[in-house]
Amino acid sequence: MDVVKYVLIIYSWALVGVLVFFLWCIAHFYEKTSGQRVPHYLFLFPALLLAAGVGWYLVYDVEFTGQPVGDLLLCAGGTLLLAFGIRLQELMTGERR
Repeated sequence: MDVVKYVLIIYSWALVGVLVFFLWCIAHFYEKTSGQRVPHYLFLFPALLLAAGVGWYLVYDVEFTGQPVGDLLLCAGGTLLLAFGIRLQELMTGERR
């Protein structure tokens, strides 16, 4: 049963990684085509934090919630990803308010 758990965890977080990669590709493509500076390299920080959080849970073999270090890494990665995604959306849509 543990093998199935690890496979599902790795599979689901690999999908999250692919989505973050696509968001980075969109930012990089927009920077190249628009000529506007978009800090696409900043998407590496949330990806690394999310990977560190998942790795922490996998290495210490604990339940997937309720561990302060792992939760903090995942929360920080998710918050940064949200902030960078919103900023990218504002840049791409002309920062309308």
